[in-house]
Amino acid sequence: MGFFLKKTVIEPEHKISLAAQGNSVHLRESTSFADIGEKGPIVEIFENIKKIPGWFNLDDCEHFYLLLAYQSILGIKGDLLEIGSYHGRSASLMASCLQPKEIIVICDAFEANIDGIYENKPTQTILLSNIKQINPNLDDNKIIIKACLSSNLQLDQDNLFRFIHIDGGHSAEQVYLDLKLCSEHILSKGIIVIDDYNNKQWPGVAVGTDKFMAENKNFSILADMNRHGALGRKLYLTKNH
Repeated sequence: MGFFLKKTVIEPEHKISLAAQGNSVHLRESTSFADIGEKGPIVEIFENIKKIPGWFNLDDCEHFYLLLAYQSILGIKGDLLEIGSYHGRSASLMASCLQPKEIIVICDAFEANIDGIYENKPTQTILLSNIKQINPNLDDNKIIIKACLSSNLQLDQDNLFRFIHIDGGHSAEQVYLDLKLCSEHILSKGIIVIDDYNNKQWPGVAVGTDKFMAENKNFSILADMNRHGALGRKLYLTKNH
């Protein structure tokens, strides 16, 4: 795609940590003038999806929407995939960017989530309902839900995606395996997004991602994006060919 985006944070680490811990909830929900300036179309979209539980914030919403729209303008066509959707906050935004004949595939363990870190676990019904509330005109057949761990996710050889969001298991092994799987199903110039990169609470994400990147030279870092009120970043990879 030929461009590289990166935000640089210059505050001392202790200030970043305090801001993230003290303002993370506020900034995941906020669309106030004091935080983001005058409202625009993306803020209006976020005001709808922020009602859904999750950690996908306004920065993420803007980044996803920009890249998905840019792919559409460039004529890149392919389905969308999300591994680890929780209640569907990010999936709802992705679904709103579907082009004709495209679908979104969502893989989540739901109630079978074995790590037990989320008390408010979603069901398939809740997830689908949340996505449809944001996209009421979206046909059900445009949403394919795979209720399983990503290690058990089965994709057909002809399943090709232009945009993939990985937010499943955060161990180094699982992130690496998710990236390996996705690398076999991502289109040329497609984008893979890894959540919680360089989050000190989840060091395995960076370890698994860095191992994958060291072994796969046909992928490049498109953007390494800071996120207001978040401890970890989102890393955007693109397939070169």
